[in-house]
Amino acid sequence: MFKTTLKKKSSINIIPMIDVIFFLLVFFMLFTTFRTAPEGIEMQLPKAVTATEQNTENFIVQIDSEGNYYYQDQSLDLNQIISEAEVANNENNKLTIVISADKNTRYENVVSLMDGLRNVGITRLALAADKEDS
Repeated sequence: MFKTTLKKKSSINIIPMIDVIFFLLVFFMLFTTFRTAPEGIEMQLPKAVTATEQNTENFIVQIDSEGNYYYQDQSLDLNQIISEAEVANNENNKLTIVISADKNTRYENVVSLMDGLRNVGITRLALAADKEDS
């Protein structure tokens, strides 16, 4: 006579919620790693009206405003830079050494590098500059 109805116990399924939270956690972890500052040395190159784009296969030496020398974002002393350039020049004798010096670099640092490079027989040198807006 009497029908008994079983009440279904209500519950919250948390498995999909855990999946979503895990996905958001991974997303934000990856997103924050991609928003880091760009690698390299911060340089303020001097401006020049006649500046032109250079080949990316050049040997680029950077000198910061404090007179530190860098090759491939690695700080090296003057003699190490010269020996690295000499090895690269021996492998490719058409290689141009590009000196990218901060505009506040002492002239003495640039001349020392150029003199050292010429002493080992490297004569294809160029100075980096940003193109000046006309």
